[in-house]
Amino acid sequence: GGEDAPDCNVYVGGLAPHVDDGVLRQMFGQFGDISNCNVIRDKMSGQSKCFGFVVFMAPHFAQAAIQHMNNQFIDGKTLQVRLKNQERGGGGGPPPGGAPPWARG
Repeated sequence: GGEDAPDCNVYVGGLAPHVDDGVLRQMFGQFGDISNCNVIRDKMSGQSKCFGFVVFMAPHFAQAAIQHMNNQFIDGKTLQVRLKNQERGGGGGPPPGGAPPWARG
């Protein structure tokens, strides 16, 4: 069907305010064929929320984009690039359902 494979859908955060769909496509098109890309905008003001999504045609394109673009420093901002369906891992506090920090040790 027309469902996007979850491992093709890449979240891109930390975009500069001037980045629009076309700029996003230029940034990520070098990694493979893009089926869809959009910058998320405020419904009232139309201002960029400084993040967006790029949907690639194949998972290996998405992986290449993540490997090359995550933590890149562009326009004074650091990009966060990851699969949309991935839970935020790493240093963001205890995992869901885990013990609170003060209960450890």
